[in-house]
Amino acid sequence: MRNEEQHKQYIQKTFNTVAQCYGLGSSRFFHLSGEKMAELLGLEGNESVLDVASGTGATAMPLARNLPRGQVTAVDFSSGMLEQAGLSATEQGLNNLIFQAHDMTQLPFDSHSFDHATCAFGLFFVDDMSGALKHIANTVKPGGKVLISGFCGDSFQPMAQLCLDRLRSYGIDIPEKIGWQRMSKVDQLQEIFSQAGLDDMHIERHAIGYHIDLEGWWEVVWNAGFRGFIEQLGDKIEEFKQAHLNELMPLYDDKGLWLEIDINFTSGIHLK
Repeated sequence: MRNEEQHKQYIQKTFNTVAQCYGLGSSRFFHLSGEKMAELLGLEGNESVLDVASGTGATAMPLARNLPRGQVTAVDFSSGMLEQAGLSATEQGLNNLIFQAHDMTQLPFDSHSFDHATCAFGLFFVDDMSGALKHIANTVKPGGKVLISGFCGDSFQPMAQLCLDRLRSYGIDIPEKIGWQRMSKVDQLQEIFSQAGLDDMHIERHAIGYHIDLEGWWEVVWNAGFRGFIEQLGDKIEEFKQAHLNELMPLYDDKGLWLEIDINFTSGIHLK
């Protein structure tokens, strides 16, 4: 069993490091997903919504735009990510957003504080996903919706597997299942939501893939969760980059490199 506190510090450091580039360019799928998430929540416009693991606000800002008479409380434990989110919100003139630094497993809010809650691509960073989801759900009023997003198992493939295999060949210790792969299947999501005590579970799968170039793929791995693994290579990073990008050349066609992004949007109702 990994040390949970050390893991949190590792994740926090990684996302503080990538904050300025997170979700930009080839990683725009975060923003595309956030727009879809706000749409799926089906807001009336006057609700109070908690957005957990908000990052740079890819979901929080579309939510805020759909709440002309409501408010979004966006929390993340990366101060660097929240700083970027705050700058973006100011640029967009969104004044119904509150940003707070909190650990998703230790939220300070009272029970039934919010009408709904969202968590985009954040749940898989904690060991006890069902416990974290239940903790988030407890902040929601009875009858309110909890909506999360996560990548399906074929997302980023085959590039991600090639990248991880090459990292392992350099001696980097990587778990058999990483991050999103722990909640990429329907049965995994069903178990998580059942154990969290959420009712009327519903899953919608959406594909938002697009073509990128080789440097675009490097942007994806360097400016997101893979960054921490790659940095362990030290002075071999450039060597690794060139070898990895070279092995992707057979996947490249006249349109570029296809970035497969399939997302499960999973919702449940909090009854208690």
